[in-house]
Amino acid sequence: MIGRRPLPKEYDEWNWRWGAPFGYAVAHRVALPDRLARPEAMFGPFGFQANSDTRVFEYPWAYYAAATKPGMRVLEAGGGTSGLQFVFAREGCEVVNVDPGIDTDSGFASSVGAWQSTEDFHLYLNAILGTNVKLIQKRLQDADLRPGTFDRVLCLSVLEHLEQNEARDIVECAARLLVPGGLLVATIDLFLELEPFGVLSRNRFGTNIDVHRLVSGLGLDLVHGDPRELYGFPEFDREHIVEHIDDMFVSPSYPVVPQSLVLRRPDR
Repeated sequence: MIGRRPLPKEYDEWNWRWGAPFGYAVAHRVALPDRLARPEAMFGPFGFQANSDTRVFEYPWAYYAAATKPGMRVLEAGGGTSGLQFVFAREGCEVVNVDPGIDTDSGFASSVGAWQSTEDFHLYLNAILGTNVKLIQKRLQDADLRPGTFDRVLCLSVLEHLEQNEARDIVECAARLLVPGGLLVATIDLFLELEPFGVLSRNRFGTNIDVHRLVSGLGLDLVHGDPRELYGFPEFDREHIVEHIDDMFVSPSYPVVPQSLVLRRPDR
């Protein structure tokens, strides 16, 4: 389904508690490159990555959809320096972040001179935030993780930046990594200036990924997500979205809405 507004009260409270998605108030007074050069715990777990406005919905939605418990193994695909990985770790999960490289648009590239490597920077974030997230700097397909060993796999606003085939590879890999009963929690941007709403097929961020092609045939059950609002599904209804667009969480800075879905690996 597509995120709605106004946000539920618990989402607002969660964002306030963790300083999502742009860091605590003190972080807003310090430019992101300076925060990356001199990270401090007072900026909060979300103070070290540039985020889009849709993350105001995506982060708390993903947190509640994942419904984690202490001791669970959680993997975030493409987590970058996002705070969500550290939130799960602080709540007692064993967390792995698989990301081949930090997004240079975040300002990290201009500040990386202060660090020997991305891994050193990530280790420092763990130290100041009191966490132990493992970073694997590879594509998920190349990470050589053992199948059936993760309770949750999260992939937030990553797949739309990739070509359809590579996005499918990631989702197939995520499906294999889940334990029986495990959840794949994903958000995928739906760009309102691209087909089927506009005339373009691509923008500078990516494309409107065919979500049905992405997730069909994996042996996973769709347990959250309205097929009318998931692009590519036979039930996808452009007119339904246009009719309800005023109720949907449209980014105030760019014509995009967040699609959200949860897939579950059957117990059998």
